Amino acid sequence: MNYQGATWTLATPPGAGAVAIVQLHGDIDAALAACGIGAVTVGGVKLRDLMGVDRGIVARFARDMCQLMPHGGVAVVRALVAELTRRGIAEQDPAGTAGPPSGPPMYPEARSEIDARAFAALSRAASPLAVDLLLAQHELWSRPGAASDPQRDRILNRLIDPPLVVALGASNIGKSTLVNALAGRSVSIVADEPGTTRDHVGVMLDLAGLVVRYVDTPGLREGAGAIEQEAVAGALEVASHADLLVVCGDSASDLPALPSEPAATNRIVVALRADLGRAKFAADARVSALSGDGIAELVKLVGERLVPRSERESTVPWRFWE
Repeated sequence: MNYQGATWTLATPPGAGAVAIVQLHGDIDAALAACGIGAVTVGGVKLRDLMGVDRGIVARFARDMCQLMPHGGVAVVRALVAELTRRGIAEQDPAGTAGPPSGPPMYPEARSEIDARAFAALSRAASPLAVDLLLAQHELWSRPGAASDPQRDRILNRLIDPPLVVALGASNIGKSTLVNALAGRSVSIVADEPGTTRDHVGVMLDLAGLVVRYVDTPGLREGAGAIEQEAVAGALEVASHADLLVVCGDSASDLPALPSEPAATNRIVVALRADLGRAKFAADARVSALSGDGIAELVKLVGERLVPRSERESTVPWRFWE
């Protein structure tokens, strides 16, 4: 039986977690009956069997919105949404729409479907800078003729899904010290011996409200052994998918001669260990990770290259739900 007025959407990020949230919206009474879950009054929270897939919480926040909360394993969620679909409850707008979405709010406090989608996006947005922007979207999309800019959408989506930043440079110039300084803790091995970093080290960094996936790579140097060469090849493969390259050198070394040009064209050149002397190449930023000089400026520069302030402050609506 197909209940046209009932749909589902996954309100938690894809992947494993402790608890998942599958939201039902529309004709909730019919949906719960179709699922054999049993009636739940508005404001009610019950522990129920979820169609034989799992046992979890059913919370009904409004007449037209309810949440199913099973265990968050990938297999459990996949089986649950498959069973919902089999029972005639379709996924809400899986392919997106040409304009702002329509339909009943998924959250009782939402003023519109845009608001509801913004609340859902807030639950998975990685960057604190996304909060005010998402909360402003209801007003921006309410304007007559409102339309987004696809290129700006892609830029702002980096506030929800962290962009990839990859540092490349010669051995023993302070790349690992830099990532430790940016992180405020030790996340990468630091030593004076070339080739210390034998594999790329990834860490999530909050750079003044912009969260990025930052990868510190092994040094690119001549005479590297087979194991180190293999690590470098892997790092260059990661770099080919980067949203931003941080190309590093110092006063004693030139910028790296990359064996093959990574695909990322967005890049900044950073002169490291600036306290030891001025680099011979033109640099976008000069940094001493040990003293902290230039760190704030580098953080600002990375933010401007990935999500410029002008884009964040624009009053053009953001199509953030795709």
